[in-house]
Amino acid sequence: MADELPIGVKAFIAEHIHSVEQLEVLLLLRTDPSKEWSAEAVSREIRSNPTSAAHRLSGLYAHGLLEVRQDSEPLYRYSPRTKELEKSVTMLAHAYTLYRVKIVELIYSRPKDRLLTFADAFRLKKESKDG
Repeated sequence: MADELPIGVKAFIAEHIHSVEQLEVLLLLRTDPSKEWSAEAVSREIRSNPTSAAHRLSGLYAHGLLEVRQDSEPLYRYSPRTKELEKSVTMLAHAYTLYRVKIVELIYSRPKDRLLTFADAFRLKKESKDG
């Protein structure tokens, strides 16, 4: 089907992208790989909370998509650790221009936070003991 997302894009999102905000941060930094970004600068650019932007930057760094340099505050720049990651981000960026809504829907349809899953496990155990 012509309007389907490539499987590689779906797989990359499943493994590396946990929110639309994280996607926006990644694509922002990708626009100029030589530029270093603070969480504050990213938050201003995407109109987000600085703490949330810092969390997203940290997550992208952990996934091998960014480099970080410690200054008075961490400064991040786009620098995928492998050619495969670079290729996947390029495919994602291209797909996002064509299928923005589908990609946003895919991100929002992901299972919720692992913490919620963890909490649900305890709720289910408690319910089964009570019942």
